[in-house]
Amino acid sequence: MNATVDVYGLRVNQARVMRAMTVTAVMEALGWKHSRLNRLEKSAMSSVSAEDFDRLVEVLRFPAKFFTTAPTSRVHPSDLLFRAPRSITATEREYLAQFAALAGEFLDELHIRAQLPPVRLPVLPSDTPVPQAAVAVRQAWRLDADTPIDYLTHEVERSGVAIVMRRLLTSSSRRILGDEDSTGKLDKHLGYSVRVGEFHTRPLIVVRQSNSWERTRWTLAHEVAHLTLHASGSVTEEREEQASAFASELLAPAAVLAKEVSRTPSLAELLPVKSKWGISLGALLRHLHTSALLTEDRFEALRRQLYTRVNTDTDTTWGRVEPGWNDRAVERPRLISKWLEMAFSARTAAMLAPFDLMWPQDVLEDFMAGQRAAPAGRSRSQAAQVPAVTGGYSNVVVLSPRGRRG
Repeated sequence: MNATVDVYGLRVNQARVMRAMTVTAVMEALGWKHSRLNRLEKSAMSSVSAEDFDRLVEVLRFPAKFFTTAPTSRVHPSDLLFRAPRSITATEREYLAQFAALAGEFLDELHIRAQLPPVRLPVLPSDTPVPQAAVAVRQAWRLDADTPIDYLTHEVERSGVAIVMRRLLTSSSRRILGDEDSTGKLDKHLGYSVRVGEFHTRPLIVVRQSNSWERTRWTLAHEVAHLTLHASGSVTEEREEQASAFASELLAPAAVLAKEVSRTPSLAELLPVKSKWGISLGALLRHLHTSALLTEDRFEALRRQLYTRVNTDTDTTWGRVEPGWNDRAVERPRLISKWLEMAFSARTAAMLAPFDLMWPQDVLEDFMAGQRAAPAGRSRSQAAQVPAVTGGYSNVVVLSPRGRRG
């Protein structure tokens, strides 16, 4: 009797999508008929011969363990809380959904080995007024309303939200999503968010790597809005506008700006405001306008100036590259790298090889891309002995408190 292997259909689909391979390409590589692969992917579980299984593993370049492990984190493209243009294809959406699903299972694995921080992000009705929603998030994070958030990424991760930095060219698929224009004018998308894991309880933000500290901070704040206000349902244009308004309000509360900004400011007068609150001039102008702190005429005049005044340092308009574009380092997450150190004493994907995980090394590299490395030389036992961050959860390595109440 020929040996057979029981394979989960969703795992075959996930591996194919992650490798950016069409059904036809996989079918030809395996020497199968088109209908056979379709039936396999759509089935809960199917038995394949050991020989076919070996070829499947070879073609899709995922460990054998992946195909025989029951899926726990399931993400449909419609689950994505998405800031993206209409031009994005169904194939790209499916890739982002499966990437998030696998990242969710990876986070579950980390949580089992070294408990991740509990989620401290409120879930509010979508009709909650934006200022009220932003206050609720700041309160959950123990931030004063009049305190700039110096390092937003740190606060997001402290609240139990994992952040993955998506590279332009992923290791796992060699797929290019977006382009290298640092101004964001041609970006396919900047970020998306979703709840992942076996019970969909872990908020995940996937944000594109960028050279712009302004864009990185604002995109993170935008995704926090989706997670807070749009926990379910499709992201409509109206909800996109709401998330954008929330992002600016979270970074720079309008009630505080009203005391700091004159009714007829110049762009030069707004530069210190940008620097203090960590928000771009473009977003700040729109925020002041929608908050009734700038008249329509003044808003339009300043916006015209923004896109006509030349930044002599970059030979571009201020609207393309604003003054202060290099005043801050681009924020980078640390939660995943920190927990890898705690759970596995590993700082690279290659160091995870002895643990026989079900994800291939290049997919693990994609999960870890852009992370700030955990301090070198610290052992797992030493990491576990670090005192917990105040706020009621344990096993959390202390990060420098930035933008928090003293």
